[in-house]
Amino acid sequence: MTEASRQILVTGGNSGIGLEMVKAFAAAGHEVAIAARDLAKTEAAIIDIRRQHPDAKLHAIALDLADFTQVDAAALTVLSTLPELDTVMLNAGSFTRGLRQLDNGIESMMGTMHFGHFRLMQHLLPRLGETSLARVVVTSSVAHWAGHLNAKRYENPSRYWSDFAAYGSAKLANLVYARTLATQLQGSSIRVNAFHPGGVATGIWRELPAPAQWLVDKVLISPKQGADTAIWLALATEAEHHHGQYFVRRKKAMTSSESKNAAVAERLWAESEAIAGL
Repeated sequence: MTEASRQILVTGGNSGIGLEMVKAFAAAGHEVAIAARDLAKTEAAIIDIRRQHPDAKLHAIALDLADFTQVDAAALTVLSTLPELDTVMLNAGSFTRGLRQLDNGIESMMGTMHFGHFRLMQHLLPRLGETSLARVVVTSSVAHWAGHLNAKRYENPSRYWSDFAAYGSAKLANLVYARTLATQLQGSSIRVNAFHPGGVATGIWRELPAPAQWLVDKVLISPKQGADTAIWLALATEAEHHHGQYFVRRKKAMTSSESKNAAVAERLWAESEAIAGL
């Protein structure tokens, strides 16, 4: 792992794999801002981490990715809190049982996991570009294989055949975004990669029916195990040269044909600018 101190933003960092990322970063002496919707939960997580690491440099920032006004405010707070921001973990995620719409009409999982993060990054990219070597790590999922990017669907959730299809589509958008951003930043000091954490036992699955929850609890890995690849991509010296890649267990992995389709990527970027651009 690298020894240089970094300033790191982790979205969704107060629980699950995001919290494990924060714990690892704090233990390594890095300064971390945790951006999440539940500020009280974030502050409680910071208190808990400081029991083991009293000198940990941790900050709590309220971030609701479903609300662009809130995203804008959170971004300004991040930039003032971490003036030398050089690492961003786009991790916040949710699985909602049943298809829901945000106030802006977008399906909730796509709206938060992709469009909310897209908006946030519009604010952060200029700062990242000022550093000698910045890293962006996007939490995608093997579920992207079940996804399909079609504006008619995420603007009208009833067109999805299931809530899992909507989740997979949001994770596909995360992967396509990571690759497109990497292409746009080719030759810059910013490295962008995505990863699949594995089937992780976190609260993201709390809305599954009880029998399904029992089943997944038997086969899922721990949040600490799920966070390992992300931490490696963020800190490891040997990960510096990776750019625009998708990893599973620290190894490059196959992705769906749609995730590599240039026309799909171009269309998603245009739609993202129209919906969530500054």
